[in-house]
Amino acid sequence: MSGEQLKELCISLIQADTETDVIDLLKKAGYWDKREAWRFYGDYENNYSTIGTQQSRPDAALVEKLVNSVDARLMNECLMQGILPESPAAPQSIREAVALFFESAKKSESNHTGLIREWPDSMRTEIARGITLSATGATAIDGNLCFSISDCGEGQTPEAMPNTFLSLTKTNKMRIPFVQGKFNMGGTGVLRFCGKHNLQLILSRRNPDILKGKFSHPSDTQWGFTIIRREDPEGNRRSSVYTYLASVNAECDHGRGGVLRFDAKAMPIFPDGRNAYSRTSAWGTLIKRNVALADIVLVMSNGGDSRFPQILTLEGTLLSINKLPNLLLCSTALSVKNL
Repeated sequence: MSGEQLKELCISLIQADTETDVIDLLKKAGYWDKREAWRFYGDYENNYSTIGTQQSRPDAALVEKLVNSVDARLMNECLMQGILPESPAAPQSIREAVALFFESAKKSESNHTGLIREWPDSMRTEIARGITLSATGATAIDGNLCFSISDCGEGQTPEAMPNTFLSLTKTNKMRIPFVQGKFNMGGTGVLRFCGKHNLQLILSRRNPDILKGKFSHPSDTQWGFTIIRREDPEGNRRSSVYTYLASVNAECDHGRGGVLRFDAKAMPIFPDGRNAYSRTSAWGTLIKRNVALADIVLVMSNGGDSRFPQILTLEGTLLSINKLPNLLLCSTALSVKNL
C-alpha cells in the first residue's frame, strides 16, 4: 500500500467503532489473515501470562492508560527543555516536574507550587486539552462503547514503537523519578476488557522538536500505527497470545516486521465538541479500544466540579482523576449514539 493509502486506512481505523468494522478494514487491506504480518507483543510468544493477569477491573485498567499519557506529557516537556530524564538535573518528583514544566518554578517553593488544584480555571482548561478521553460508538442496547485517549506527549517514532508501546518488562521508565510508570506492563492491563478479540489501535508520532533534525531512521518523522489483537489457542499452543500488526519488511524477517507508517503534517487525534476526531496535532499519540458498557461507564456529571472528569463502574466505585497524585488534567468528549 502507498503512504496515502496507509493514511486513509489509519483514519478509517480511528473512526471504526466496532470490532467487525476493524476486522473488515484489515481483511480488505490484506492484513488480518496474513500471519507473517503479525508480531508477538513484547517479542515473546508466552505473553498472555503477563498481559492477561494485569488488572481485574476495567476502571483501574483505563486509569493506567491515562497515567501513561501523563508520563508522556512530562517526558515531552523534559526533553523539550534539553534535560535528560534520568539525569540529576531532572525533577525528582512528579510535583517538581509539574512546577518546573508548567509553572516555571525550579523547586516546590511553597505549599501551592506544583499542585494542579491551585491553578486558575483558564490554566487548567488549557493544559487539559493536551490529554483527552473520548467516548464513541454504541450504547449498551446497541453494542459496546469505544474509548480513545489522546495526548500531545513525546510520541514515538515507528521504529521505536516495538521497544516502547509494544514492549514488556523493559526498563524504559525505571530510572526516571518524575513519572508514575515503572514496570513497562501496566498499559496492557486494559486489553482483556477490549471486546472478543481484544483489539486496540495505537497511532503515534515523535515530537519533531525533540528530534531536532537528528534522525536514526528515515521514518523518524512519520506517523506509525498498529492494531493489537488476541489470538486464540490453536494447534498444540494451550494459551492465547497477543500480537500486533507489523508488516513492514516482515517478509525479510518473519515475525519481526515494523509497524505501518505514513507521512502527514498533522492528524485529527483530538476531540472538538462532540466530534471525537476533529482537532489536529503535529505529534502525539492516540490509543483506541472497544470496551463493553457492562464493564465500565464514563460519567460526565461529577457533582458540579467541572475541573475533574470521573470514571464510574457499574459496581459503584468512583475513581476521580483528581484523586491520583498530581495527575495532569484530562478533558473529556462524548459522542455516543442516543446517550
